[in-house]
Amino acid sequence: MTLGEWLTMWFETYKKPNLKPTSVRNIEQMIRLHTPQWLKDMRMRDISVLDIDKALCLIPRGRTRVYARQVWHSAFLKAERLGFVERNVLALCDGVSYPRRKSKALTIAEQTAFLQAISGTRMQWLMAFYLCTGVRRAEALALEWSDINWEERYILVRGTKTPDSYRMIPLSEDVEYILQGQREQNEADKGTRYEHKDNRIFAYDPSHVSRMFKQLCPSHHLHDLRHTYITRCAESGMNVKVCQQLVGHATSQMTTDIYTHVMDEYKRKEAAKFRLYPDFRA
Repeated sequence: MTLGEWLTMWFETYKKPNLKPTSVRNIEQMIRLHTPQWLKDMRMRDISVLDIDKALCLIPRGRTRVYARQVWHSAFLKAERLGFVERNVLALCDGVSYPRRKSKALTIAEQTAFLQAISGTRMQWLMAFYLCTGVRRAEALALEWSDINWEERYILVRGTKTPDSYRMIPLSEDVEYILQGQREQNEADKGTRYEHKDNRIFAYDPSHVSRMFKQLCPSHHLHDLRHTYITRCAESGMNVKVCQQLVGHATSQMTTDIYTHVMDEYKRKEAAKFRLYPDFRA
């Protein structure tokens, strides 16, 4: 069996029926776009560590290379368990890493400018929702109207990244206003090219959302809105454990790191107010 034949079988049997559309699309792209044809044409039993290393080197260094390796590793692991290959050749390859960009919260001035930039655009309600909830990109795009409990005033976020990602967050007045605005926009879209048939609140393609954000806020990445929400929580004095639960962090350390940075900045600003009277330098 060639690798290409197995990847198709593995994808159709074990991945496509069991994963969310976004994950299915990502895996399909790794197979179709980032797995070289010469590697797909090779018999699985003939593929060596060197072949895998050569194939990985053809992918630009970054998240795509990491994810491609993860997809191949998962496919070979299943093939090994089913007896199609004697060993998972990916387990013998070196790991792939890349320097992760550190998230950077928007300043108050940047946040104000961003809110002005999105006003009146089709993305205004989604972007405002990110700022007011701190949810991940995929979490917002997967939300359905049935996930909103208007009476008990909470939103069910069906996150999958960590066990704590599946959570309930409060339906604040600001968020309710945003959702009402999006509902009106969805109603106005009926009968136009923007109409969508499913029950999603924000029916956008993830890549399109990231591109649009970059146009609106060139110096930041979309994930920075999540970092901005956590930073505003810290500046507001919200309990760090509560913030952790709201954003679905797996550990409190992830939230605490942001809180610590905010408090260090706050302490520097407050300390700068100190003056010794009379001035000993006079």
